[in-house]
Amino acid sequence: MSDRQKILIVDDKKENLVTLRHVLSTVDADVIEATSGNQALAATFDHQFAVAVLDVQMPGMSGYELAEHLRGDEKTRLIPILFLTAHLADELEIFKGYQSGGVDYLTKPYSPEVLRGKLDIFLEIDRRKRESIMHQNQLESLVAGRTRELEHELARRKQIEDELKSANKLLDDVQSLAKMGGWKCNIATGRHTWTDEVYRIYGVEKDFNPSDVNRCISYYAPEYIPVITDAFEQSVSHGKPFDVEVQFVRQNGERIWARATGNPLVINGKVEEVTGFFTDITARKSDEQEKHSLGLQLQHAQKLESIGVLAGGIAHDFNNILAVIICNCDLATQRPQMAGELIPEIEEAAQRAAELCHQMLAYAGKSMTIRKEFNISALVDDTLKMLNATLNQNVVIKTNRSGDIPRITGDTSQIRQIVMNLIINASEAIGEAHGEICVSLINTEIIAGQTEKDHLGKIIPPGQYVCLEVTDTGCGMDDETKERIFEPFYTTKFTGRGLGMSATLGIITSHKGALQLFSQPDHGSTFKVYLPTKSSDSSVEPLQQTDSLTWQGSGSILLVEDEPQLMLVAKNLLKALGFSVFEASNGSEALELYRKNSEYINLVVTDLGMPVMNGYELLREIKQINPELPIIISSGFGDVDINSHITDGEVAGFLSKPYSFAQMRELLKSVMERGNPDFT
Repeated sequence: MSDRQKILIVDDKKENLVTLRHVLSTVDADVIEATSGNQALAATFDHQFAVAVLDVQMPGMSGYELAEHLRGDEKTRLIPILFLTAHLADELEIFKGYQSGGVDYLTKPYSPEVLRGKLDIFLEIDRRKRESIMHQNQLESLVAGRTRELEHELARRKQIEDELKSANKLLDDVQSLAKMGGWKCNIATGRHTWTDEVYRIYGVEKDFNPSDVNRCISYYAPEYIPVITDAFEQSVSHGKPFDVEVQFVRQNGERIWARATGNPLVINGKVEEVTGFFTDITARKSDEQEKHSLGLQLQHAQKLESIGVLAGGIAHDFNNILAVIICNCDLATQRPQMAGELIPEIEEAAQRAAELCHQMLAYAGKSMTIRKEFNISALVDDTLKMLNATLNQNVVIKTNRSGDIPRITGDTSQIRQIVMNLIINASEAIGEAHGEICVSLINTEIIAGQTEKDHLGKIIPPGQYVCLEVTDTGCGMDDETKERIFEPFYTTKFTGRGLGMSATLGIITSHKGALQLFSQPDHGSTFKVYLPTKSSDSSVEPLQQTDSLTWQGSGSILLVEDEPQLMLVAKNLLKALGFSVFEASNGSEALELYRKNSEYINLVVTDLGMPVMNGYELLREIKQINPELPIIISSGFGDVDINSHITDGEVAGFLSKPYSFAQMRELLKSVMERGNPDFT
């Protein structure tokens, strides 16, 4: 032939063109370069190319768009196009490349030998094509004398067809290796076509008719039939691509997971066909399930570790407390004359044990609560006054209010504990340096759709909140400390020890609130506590505490308690206050006693958790007999929210175990002389 073959290489990066030219230096063909789609199209006016090597991602005109232009021109429509891409495209992108006219893909970095080998094939095909054209021209003038040459050319054409079949076989092999098969549906005719791999995924032979839609759908697991049918219908009716995961059930009962993708071809506003891929993802699903199982095992191990830390810390604190109690009891036994000195030590240790129990229940979010509506602004002010006398003088506390702060409903003692813990921790974070703590109360509304999140990344429910914000200028926290600060007994130089912050989080949770934490090392910390507001404006007067050490009562009390030792102690306390006592070990026994002695019984003190009949059931039964009878309930359980079990006015008071003689006396005095107290 008179002129040399030419190869068109197109890439917007000069360095890539230099590399390509170097790789093709041994190829027996001229290389023509272009840095854009328009420049490449211009080159086709001056040259006839045997093959084109196109980069996919180019500004202005992508490789796919350039390929479509080449296919649309009669002069260039037969040029074989090989795409070079920097990354392996997804199935739809690969299909788009073939649809735009590409015959092959190479992913960067590629092997120069592979590229040269592929180009040698295309150049050979071009040489044969040009020879064929030349022979055809000769045959037009020398038909009779060139029959043998025509037969030779036909043989060459057959060879080319065989090569194309081989290329198709290679494509099928690649799809099989990738477990990915292509499919196409002509909307007008309803004809479906599959590649070989789709038949394998379905588990059917090649004589299966893909156009039999009902039969195809029958191979889907029942729960996934709506998934694939809805996705396909949306694609056809609205021109939407889809990407879903479904399960096939083969004839042998084997379940296969597949990813089904579809991309509609829209012409003149109408979907003409839908093409896509089926990919076997059974192995991936199995890996995900195994990963999920391992994740659950890890979570279980972490829970056990957390329980171990909690148990160890509690055991340490309780053993210290019990050592004080036991040793002082031994000393009191051996030296009765020291009882007056030792008993206060025993009582103080017992109070510490009771406080530790309260903290544990708060940490679990199951502390006993008596909720009421109260003024949180006044509570914060009172707490600050109390803390001002105990905090270091190098710390300045500032306050901030945003307009009228609404009242909230909750347990005032627990909310006060939150305020105290946050301020004390802020003070410890400042240490000996001069610093500032800002305590703010802000009326806040979280609107539906707003993605305000708590410290765990969970979205805070919409609604009205009072936001308690405590900001300090202390040392701040790193990421590890922020992640672990709410663990029980986690200790740093400024976060304190024991269950303080974990109990704080438990209280917030039990009040259906949320917490946010913002902190960086050397930049201080900010805690935001969101507490739901109470819309009502009704006011509740605080309990007026009295200290009447000599107060004595009179009348009879029905005492209901299933623990014998506590029954004995409570009975003696009541008798010391001047009451006579009817004893019952469960609700059923107490109800029978009351029915027989109702005219003598002035008040009932009952435990909640008891066999046969619990305290709530007893309360309901007695109230039916005598709605006016005052009833005091007492419990040591931590999973009881009193307000969720009783209505206003049903009980006269509440004694939280363990209680002291003074607490019992004050509550009984309030009930007997002033009616139902507003207890906190």
